[in-house]
Amino acid sequence: MRNKTLFKSFPHNPTLLLLFVLFLMTGMATAQEKEKTATNQPTDSKNKPSVFAEDELAASDYLVSIERAGEMLDNAKSKGALDAGVLFLLGEMQQTEKALKLIDSNLGAKNNGNVRNQQMYGKILLELQQKFENYWTRLNESDERIVKIRKGNKAIINDTVFRKLIRDSLLIKEFRPQLKELKNKWVTTDSLLRANIDSLNNWKKGIVEKRMLVSKDLILVNERLNKSGVSLLGNEHPHLWDSTSDDKQQMKTYFQEKFNAEQKAFSYYFGYSFGSTFMLLVLGGLLLWWISFNLKYLKRVHQMESLEIFQFRYLNQGAILPVIVLILNIAIAINLYAPALFIEFTHLILLIALTILFKKVWSSKAFRNWLLLVALFVMFSFMDLFFEVSRIQRCIFILVNLASIRFGLAYLKTIQEEMYIKGLLKYAKILFLTLNILAVIFNVFGRVSLAHTLSLAAVIALTQVIALSVFLKIILEMITLQIYAIRIRRGIVKIFDFRNLEKNLKKPFMLLIVYLWIIVIASNLNLSNIFYDSISSLLTTQNKIGNFSFTVGNILLFLLIVWIAHIIQKYVAYFFGEIDDEDEETINKKQHSKLLITRLLLLILGYLLAISAAGIPLDKITIVLGALGVGVGLGLQNIVNNFVSGVILIFDKPIQIGDVIDVGSQSGRVKTIGLRTTKIDTSNGAEVIVPNGNILSQNIVNWTYTNNSKLVDMSFTLQGEISQEQIKATIISSIKEIPTIYSEKEPRLFYNFISDTKYQLKIQFWCNIYRTEAAISEARIVLYEEFKKQGVSFE
Repeated sequence: MRNKTLFKSFPHNPTLLLLFVLFLMTGMATAQEKEKTATNQPTDSKNKPSVFAEDELAASDYLVSIERAGEMLDNAKSKGALDAGVLFLLGEMQQTEKALKLIDSNLGAKNNGNVRNQQMYGKILLELQQKFENYWTRLNESDERIVKIRKGNKAIINDTVFRKLIRDSLLIKEFRPQLKELKNKWVTTDSLLRANIDSLNNWKKGIVEKRMLVSKDLILVNERLNKSGVSLLGNEHPHLWDSTSDDKQQMKTYFQEKFNAEQKAFSYYFGYSFGSTFMLLVLGGLLLWWISFNLKYLKRVHQMESLEIFQFRYLNQGAILPVIVLILNIAIAINLYAPALFIEFTHLILLIALTILFKKVWSSKAFRNWLLLVALFVMFSFMDLFFEVSRIQRCIFILVNLASIRFGLAYLKTIQEEMYIKGLLKYAKILFLTLNILAVIFNVFGRVSLAHTLSLAAVIALTQVIALSVFLKIILEMITLQIYAIRIRRGIVKIFDFRNLEKNLKKPFMLLIVYLWIIVIASNLNLSNIFYDSISSLLTTQNKIGNFSFTVGNILLFLLIVWIAHIIQKYVAYFFGEIDDEDEETINKKQHSKLLITRLLLLILGYLLAISAAGIPLDKITIVLGALGVGVGLGLQNIVNNFVSGVILIFDKPIQIGDVIDVGSQSGRVKTIGLRTTKIDTSNGAEVIVPNGNILSQNIVNWTYTNNSKLVDMSFTLQGEISQEQIKATIISSIKEIPTIYSEKEPRLFYNFISDTKYQLKIQFWCNIYRTEAAISEARIVLYEEFKKQGVSFE
């Protein structure tokens, strides 16, 4: 009856007719597919279809299909959510956008055309541009991932069981609650995915806008820098004699606008570099604690007066000012692209700290000249930052330049006498005079910006070399202080050869000092990019010799790391309290053995690090080792033998530093054990260098392998009336009173000749091997005195 009604409604309902036709076509196709499948399905003996046929689906099969679809939607909802990384990225984007907004605002401010500030903005804008590129990449990856997940949800419909379910109205009615829940999941998941995709697209749109703003600001900065570069070489202002009194802003108004612009740049950069500033403060705190700890310890044990022997100039004034000088020198070196106000303010604080240090240690004449130099720096900085360019300003600038030239010629010599690095100051003086002379010439001919740049670079070059000289002296004093404090803790009050140590440690630090000075000068001359590009081109250009390619930078880096590794392994023992002139009796052999292993490991790690840092391929090392193997076969056997023997001596420990040994015809105390040779100090003061291979190839007599005791023989003759019991009692009682002879073991007495009034004896006693001669001498003196009291002759 229902079918008849359905058929009658077809002419009046075209949509229903169309659905019915589609249903029939689908049914026919399904029937044909079933027939085709049935022909391929296995049958039993009665030609009945298998129980595994598709038509045999139970309610549980449909429920499993629905459950599987729900799990897919839950999984898609979980994976399609914005993860913590994206949310963190969005928070970082907001901070970056604020920074960009502030820079854009500062670029539009008046009187903010300082070249240093423009360089700073350009550097930060390039970093922001890279950040926005990274943001775009990350968000685009998340967008593509969510779109892929959303498309993957359509795979639910491809499930044959689920398709059959949704096509059968009776099955739909039967599983309506489950399908309704599944539909809600679908709507919720799809809505979430679409919302996340929309959000990501909106954020990507915002990134595109910010990238366009960054590009616009970069173009503006580059235009200003290019214009500044042109103006430095062209007639930026009229010649000084052609200059007229043009209407200028009122000084107060110009100063206020200029100060606001510089203050904005300063504030932004301070926030931008807060991370590095905080790390510098932490480093300063650790250095302050370390120096104060050692100074307090020496004061507690009443050894502060000994610091005068080391000729300390700065650490004996306390730890605060030296640490400030160290940190400010580092701050200047790592903030080369900072705005002008930041750099010059940092320099000013450094000069104030140096002034306080110099007041107590410099002569009055040198200190007055130093104050003149500080005054020149303040005048140059203030006029460059806050004075409007005018004829009066240019004339004042020229007068200050002339005063600087006079200062360099007449007064700088007294400062040089107080310097720790006198040689570098000579080059700084030449640069100081040259730049000031050029500044006067350029100022007169209208190139005012160049004149200002050269003037500031001149005074900073001079003050910075003085500051770096103090920087180096403080570092060497810190090292000496640490070594001396360790020695005092070990009970060693003897002063070590600190001048030789300082001389050798000064060399690697001088490389650092010269590098810091050059980059500071290049930065103040606005030539840092050219400097870095030239150095980079020199160091990274590929060179070829045959099939072997290399760069100058790789070779220099390899040599530098190897050199530093050798210096560290040579002097690392000082920081553990090892010294060459230790007391022979109290030497710590176990510590010396550990230090030998430490030195070997430092050398190995140094060479491995040098090879890795230099980028030398392992196949090239194999070729070198093969060549060395041939060389060993042709004559390097002894070198390799000594090297391997040195490693065996370090780890096997048949001898240690401080041992008294006999090797072949050589006897003495082991002073050092190297990888190739061992140095032995003999009793007559000679230092014998023995190859390690020779030591292991011979019998070694180690007198101090387990202890420092030695059995000593002493022969003498007694003549007089005395019994054997009296002789024995006198010898034993006398020997026990001698501090250099061990009283734990009773001396032994032997008679070589006996008569009524004459006895030839030999006694054996134990003493410290390092005091053998002293013990024998004291024993002879004491026995002579005791037997003399008894009327017996001692010979």
